[in-house]
Amino acid sequence: MKILHITEALGGGVAHSISQLARIQSADGFDVMVAHSIRPDTPGPEALAQLFPAPIQRRIIPMVTAVSPLADAGSIIKISRLLREIEPHVVHLHSSKAGALGRMAAMLAGQGRRTFYSPRGFSFLRQDVSPAKRLLYLFFEATAARLGGTLIACSDSEGKLARQKVRHPNVVVVDNAVGVESIPPAQGSAGNKMRIVTSGRVCYPKAPWHFRELARALKDEAVEFVWIGAGELEQELAFPAHERTNLTITGWLDRKSVIRELGRSDIYVQTSLWEGMPLSLIEAQVAGLPAVVSDAPGCRDIVVDGVTGYVCEGVAEMQEKILRLVHDRELRARMGTKARALALGRFSSARMHREMMRTYFGNRESLA
Repeated sequence: MKILHITEALGGGVAHSISQLARIQSADGFDVMVAHSIRPDTPGPEALAQLFPAPIQRRIIPMVTAVSPLADAGSIIKISRLLREIEPHVVHLHSSKAGALGRMAAMLAGQGRRTFYSPRGFSFLRQDVSPAKRLLYLFFEATAARLGGTLIACSDSEGKLARQKVRHPNVVVVDNAVGVESIPPAQGSAGNKMRIVTSGRVCYPKAPWHFRELARALKDEAVEFVWIGAGELEQELAFPAHERTNLTITGWLDRKSVIRELGRSDIYVQTSLWEGMPLSLIEAQVAGLPAVVSDAPGCRDIVVDGVTGYVCEGVAEMQEKILRLVHDRELRARMGTKARALALGRFSSARMHREMMRTYFGNRESLA
């Protein structure tokens, strides 16, 4: 049976999630193809070969991020031709642009009932665009929802938005997952300073200025703040020259190095404004790090408030909860142990695969 994944965006968490799905589906005997466009953040040929090893196939389909009637029409035609060529049993669309173009193409190819769409963070949640543009994104999502298929939300929050805002008629929630077996329990920092970390691209949705604000507020404590990653907004993490800094940026690291950094840390912080369901936060909870996170979609779905960490309304509350953890070793240990115990089962790739197969093939006759 053939599974086709289509995405316009193929970087960061999206690439990792699709790679997980494609690898485990291929290992389970499915014929898997990934069709994607090329963007500045698309991994290079060697990285793509590692993300999608044989026998997984790849196909380049030109797509553009911005709304472009001419380019979008060309993409729809190319996707429709691909669907007719390979006749997949499942068409899984990832992120908003491929979600819209893919559903239109599937309708043209007469395969609309075979489509599954994963938003991975709705674009109408963006806070770096105008309210008018957010309304336009919501309109696009609501319109595309009428084209049929199933929306696969990656968190309960995203599922609720899909039902209440987008009014999609067919929504299923399948939580994100990571390779839990490759993440050992964290041992904590070895030095005199406690390590407070976050991980991911330094970009607007992650609100790096809030991370810097927390570091500045706690600069008199025996703590150091570390951002594992890099990105276009690194200047938002910089301290003025006259201030003593307790914040460092590692730059981009491979996954093994990221896991190693988590292993020698004590507390995980996520200051995001909006998310789908951040894999970096899941990995931290699997490692057994208590987490202090913003009350953003995706973040609130991972952390059990008061049990595996804290879900906070703003930076002031985040500062208060971080200080509580810094000064209470027993609380850190208790929350970390609970976080790992819950995350190992809830966020495993095997669990995600079972639920995804049930979503795809729950009604096998409709896919025949």
